Amino acid sequence: MHELFFSLLLLYIFILRISFIDILDIFLVTIILFQVYRLVYNTAAINIFYGVIAIFIFWKIVETYEMKLLSIVISTFFKGGFLALIILFQPEIRKFLLIVGSKIFFKKFIFSLFKNSKVSIKTETIDSIVNACAIFSGDKTGVLIVIQLHEDLKEFIQNGDDMDVKVNVPILESIFYKNSPLHDGAVVIIENKIVKTRAILPVSYNKEIPSRLGLRHRAAIGLSEKTDAVCLVISEETGYISYIKNQKRTVITNINNLKIKLKEELL
Repeated sequence: MHELFFSLLLLYIFILRISFIDILDIFLVTIILFQVYRLVYNTAAINIFYGVIAIFIFWKIVETYEMKLLSIVISTFFKGGFLALIILFQPEIRKFLLIVGSKIFFKKFIFSLFKNSKVSIKTETIDSIVNACAIFSGDKTGVLIVIQLHEDLKEFIQNGDDMDVKVNVPILESIFYKNSPLHDGAVVIIENKIVKTRAILPVSYNKEIPSRLGLRHRAAIGLSEKTDAVCLVISEETGYISYIKNQKRTVITNINNLKIKLKEELL
């Protein structure tokens, strides 16, 4: 895939004589637009994003055909509406700056280009998570577990109690025991340790989420809209295990499938 991309790139450079600066310019703009799109996807701001892109493309067409009056009108709109766009996109711009400012942003981007990097999680940690989920599913215990991958979750998780304990079945059972003061909210796992309990996650307001799904599922989907974390949700009504990542929810029908998915993602 990478070979095909670079071959096409070289072909465009040879035929159209595009300079290196032109390629860099297009590359950087593509990154920025992709990150903005990712942040506004499935939010009310997505239609505004589409509208701005459409008007910008129309403006460039107008300039190409030298329609001076129309070009002046549209350019005035962009210049005068810039402040309005900042106000409209204020939450998304803040999130974008948080991502760009993250110390792992460039590392993650480089790895995503050249290889599928993995986080440092041991097999025994995965086994503990899977075994605990099997118990919770059988008992119909409501559970929300978050596993951090490459993106830092600190900016997206509110409150909660700090912890520093190795992941194992007894600890997870004690946390999610219905009379435990720690069972509400999410458990956050980084590498092989539980680092936070009772964590509050950003809730998704995506209208496409089925109404039958409760707050745990909406919180997991909400976090997956903003980060690359893996979220595991167990319904206290049905006992079903949901595997949520990148806004996609997969219902686990066999506990071995959960182990396979986690190993594929983490090892």
